[in-house]
Amino acid sequence: MTKTILTGVTPSGDALHIGNYFGALKPLVDLGKSGQKVFCFVADLHALTTVQDKKVLENNIRKVIINYLACGVESENFVFFRQSQVTAHSELAVILGNFISFGQMKRMHAYKDKLQKGVEPESINMGLFNYPILMAADILLYNPDLVPVGADQKQHVEVARDIAENFNKKVQKPIFNLPQPMIDEKVGKIVGIDGERKMSKSLGNIIGIFDDYAIIEKQIMKAFTDPKRQKASDKGTVENNPVFIYHDLWNEDKREVEELKNKYRLGEVGDVEVKKRLLAAHQRYFAKIRERKTYFENNPIEVEKILNRGASLARMTAEMNLAKVKKALGLEVAFVKQSLFFDENYQRPMISFDDFMKLELRVGKVIKATLPDWSNKLIEQKVDFGVLGVRTIYSALRAWYQVEDFEGKKLVYVTNIPPRKMGEKVSEGMIVAVQGKNGPERWAVSDEVGEGTIVG
Repeated sequence: MTKTILTGVTPSGDALHIGNYFGALKPLVDLGKSGQKVFCFVADLHALTTVQDKKVLENNIRKVIINYLACGVESENFVFFRQSQVTAHSELAVILGNFISFGQMKRMHAYKDKLQKGVEPESINMGLFNYPILMAADILLYNPDLVPVGADQKQHVEVARDIAENFNKKVQKPIFNLPQPMIDEKVGKIVGIDGERKMSKSLGNIIGIFDDYAIIEKQIMKAFTDPKRQKASDKGTVENNPVFIYHDLWNEDKREVEELKNKYRLGEVGDVEVKKRLLAAHQRYFAKIRERKTYFENNPIEVEKILNRGASLARMTAEMNLAKVKKALGLEVAFVKQSLFFDENYQRPMISFDDFMKLELRVGKVIKATLPDWSNKLIEQKVDFGVLGVRTIYSALRAWYQVEDFEGKKLVYVTNIPPRKMGEKVSEGMIVAVQGKNGPERWAVSDEVGEGTIVG
């Protein structure tokens, strides 16, 4: 069953290292590859709690965006965007602040950590104090099933659940899902080259990904091995040996890895040789990612397109869910019957607000488009929706579009309306909206709305 996953990354400015990659980023990319729907955002608003220098913040944001794109978060199952691009995050945070107490906020880790470090309460900015509320808004806005977090971040998901429960109880409607923290005890704890502590830039025990290979080689050569082993002919221990932990992580030549382990146990290979093989494996494993980083650095327009696409898809879900919240609280007063589209006399609603909220919107790639000979209005599209498979959809857009306007394009479709007869065939979905070059805006919306959820 497809799950909705949500995660955010604060642009700290730190260079990406293998601890970040294997501890958090690769598992996230793998979730997307498995067909799960992943909302991933750069938490630039959260970054303001510590960084208010424009140049520093912009540099930090660019760096994390490029790194994440290089590692694969732009695939079709990802909705990748900047937090500040979707204003619903800030608006929902203001609303949710009314559903959590001051006492709860004072017990939050970020605030307590500052106090324990001797910082005076009067000097702590409200952005930091309210950090958990904005994080709750980040989460609840997309009604995810799972939120990947480290054990130290579990509290934030628990607070989001508390707020969601308080809100649902107050309005007596299940507006928010109760998300579950997704915690893998093995994830996020990649040991550093000191062989003792979690890999961290502040501890100086990292191995980089995008650094010059002269630097990476020095980092690998400094890596802790078996301290009891004095010379290459001594029998060594492989278990919990960082160098072999790293081999298991990124050396895809498993035959070589097993051979090195056996020789190491027998005292037939030295530490230097094992580390040289590790460096070569690093170069092989990260070659494509490093190339992609260079590509995105040199193609800023492509980066902007990906972010804008992600922000547009995120807004679909965010604005719909925010509208539910506002309607449940009475913030949207319906002086006119609530509906989204009316006829030209503003009389007959084509689709009600409540029904529109049930639409499931998905991006599909048109793999083939044809003009059926039995209709002079319809364009037939074979659309790949990933985990949903390939569907045949007919759209009455022939007066404004040609097949080349569809083929190979990624478009937004309604996927949960019942199949309906169109001419001689059956359409298994409906395109949401298109704009003709010279013609009017055409909205492909139907009264036949099925049950579903808004999926960006």
